[in-house]
Amino acid sequence: MPFLKNLNKYELQEMGYSISPNAVYVSTMRQWLQQAGVFEKAYEINWDTVYDILELDKDYIDELYTLTSTQKYFLLAMLQMSIVEFTPWNEIVKYTGSVYKVRFPSKSFVKEVIQPLVNVGLIETDKTTQGRGAKPNRVKLSAKAQKELLSKLLESMADLTELSPTELNRSFEDVVQDLDHADKSIKGKALELLAIWMIRLTSLRFTQWRQRDYETGQGEVDVLAASDRFVYHRWQIQCKNTKRVDVEVLAKEIGMTFVTGADVVMIVTTGEFTRDALQYAYRMMDVSRYYMVLIQREDIEAIKQDRTNIIKILDRRARRVFAKKELGMMEGEVDAWEAEEGLLMDGEEE
Repeated sequence: MPFLKNLNKYELQEMGYSISPNAVYVSTMRQWLQQAGVFEKAYEINWDTVYDILELDKDYIDELYTLTSTQKYFLLAMLQMSIVEFTPWNEIVKYTGSVYKVRFPSKSFVKEVIQPLVNVGLIETDKTTQGRGAKPNRVKLSAKAQKELLSKLLESMADLTELSPTELNRSFEDVVQDLDHADKSIKGKALELLAIWMIRLTSLRFTQWRQRDYETGQGEVDVLAASDRFVYHRWQIQCKNTKRVDVEVLAKEIGMTFVTGADVVMIVTTGEFTRDALQYAYRMMDVSRYYMVLIQREDIEAIKQDRTNIIKILDRRARRVFAKKELGMMEGEVDAWEAEEGLLMDGEEE
């Protein structure tokens, strides 16, 4: 039995929780769960009780378990992007493939991915035209999925950020529009929501939220997030609602990593980065273990036009850093290599 108790601590630590080796509250919590009927025996879960506590339909959970991995990733992408209006499925496929690195069946996608999700009531679909030259099916989350899945996702974010689910449910386009609002409070709230949208669109996991006095007009929002795909990375994200971001801001964020333990620093600004700031970022990535992601107004506008552009932007920045740092390419060589790669990718999409 002591071995099982220690195993629980190790499992929680693997999930990212900070558990002291001498902590007793894990066992205490298990005892409370047993009192609530969650455990029938020492470590045997009564799932009927769990469903009742979570207010989830058991049959609905069973349906989710029948989904294939490609269906689950496609559904997860729709949740992260908050697809509540009809959207061409091929746009979601591009985003899903870039974020989760999965390949979808090209010829049988509707049959193997879309239709099963329609059958279990998680998505709705329509087709804009019929016959030769028909456009791709458009899809959106069903009312059932919005209630049972999307709302739960937003509620968990609300608990962490102290924002309301209603605020978190605002569209990316609506949030970006408020970044230029005359009211500093509205502008600051939009900056908070922008930080959350960046985490959702990059499929990161919240770990810590810290907001600053955005009502001063020089607002900042700091977020810590993590990624456990392939290798574990801790992200330190700052959003700044200023016209220009200079090198001092970047240097300060790098200094903060000694406290946060982050190895990826993303700075998002509604303005622009100065030339010195950009040169500092490139130099920092050349000589250190840190990776810096700089997102400015033109990038936000591109994401506003198409939310999947966030992945294209991040992929392009990563390729450039790899080419310079690992392949030893000069700036002009990187430009030529990137242009050639872009032509190849365009050919694949056709």
